[in-house]
Amino acid sequence: RSVVELTAQLANHDYHIVLVSTSPDCGPLEWMGLKPDNITVLRRPNVGYDFGSWAVALDRYPSIAAAEQVLLFNDSLAGPFRSIDQLIEHFHESGADVWGLTDTSQFCHHLQSYCLGFKAGCLGEAPLMRFWRGIRVEASREDVIWRNEIGLSRLLARERYSIDVAISYRSVVREGENPTILGWRRLLDLGFPFVKRQLLSQPEVAPDGSMVREELERRFGVNVDQWL
Repeated sequence: RSVVELTAQLANHDYHIVLVSTSPDCGPLEWMGLKPDNITVLRRPNVGYDFGSWAVALDRYPSIAAAEQVLLFNDSLAGPFRSIDQLIEHFHESGADVWGLTDTSQFCHHLQSYCLGFKAGCLGEAPLMRFWRGIRVEASREDVIWRNEIGLSRLLARERYSIDVAISYRSVVREGENPTILGWRRLLDLGFPFVKRQLLSQPEVAPDGSMVREELERRFGVNVDQWL
């Protein structure tokens, strides 16, 4: 349901969606409800994590890089449990080259890569094209974070790209902490309509992780298990 709801809301903002599936099932895609007309499903092997999927999509459809506004989401989020209009408006009104839903100072300051936005065709510029063409299969999730997530933010700083963030980690957690894990409740207070799936599968990663399901039901009236 999370994928269905997110794509529906993006379609309502006139985005064309490229959904990259790594499912081993090669049967027809089963869609809950009406599938948006402006969606393309691209299937690929389950290697390379989310950066691998984005790199494949950018290689297969070069026109994406030239678009005025591009959003890259992965499926590590449950939700959105309410409208994302305010967040989309923040992205559209931002004057920065690259935008993120949240940032973090964990390890070092960088944009969190589960949702990234690119403006004015900057994805088609040489530094970013080289970055995406250089994506390789990494040995672990930790390697993906260091080489791709943190590596991207380091490239942006080195090449003098301007960045913006919808919700700064400074308003959510202390230095060195991950806002989407340790600050999940504060993020909800600030209008963030998602929670990380990891909090549901591994609630022990946050001191109050066992309360996520109850809190989502209280705030949004949802059984979050239906969104996974």
